[in-house]
Amino acid sequence: MHLLSDWPIWLVVTACGTLGQLFKLVVYSTTKRRFDLALIAQGRGLPSLQSVVLSCLLVLVSIRSGWNSSQAAFALVFSVIVIHDTVKLRVATTRQREVVYHLVASLPDAGHLHQRVAGYLDPRLHQTSHVVAGVVFGALFALAFGIKPS
Repeated sequence: MHLLSDWPIWLVVTACGTLGQLFKLVVYSTTKRRFDLALIAQGRGLPSLQSVVLSCLLVLVSIRSGWNSSQAAFALVFSVIVIHDTVKLRVATTRQREVVYHLVASLPDAGHLHQRVAGYLDPRLHQTSHVVAGVVFGALFALAFGIKPS
């Protein structure tokens, strides 16, 4: 039997991202009381796909190559830039999304497509807490499944 710790880093990171998206699908389907397969393709939400994948990558590379390796340095810089921009862009675009959301939500008789568009524009969908939860999820996944047994 092959353990996840025997897999290449890219495959463990892919498994982590997939599990994060399945977790998101279960959480949102349970809370909304309807199954929405489109959630699998969304990076925003709880947990944030970007933060799950990048924190898993950073922890795995640090464990397997060592913290002082150039791979770990690259993963750290890349992760910090992407996660910082994810949070920063959310803050910068919140007001714009709120205005567009209210415009779309206030249109009369726009039908099912109208509600779906309004749902995608909802400014509450990608919060800093979603990014933090993604970082924790990805790091714990990497710690649980990325360490090679001695």
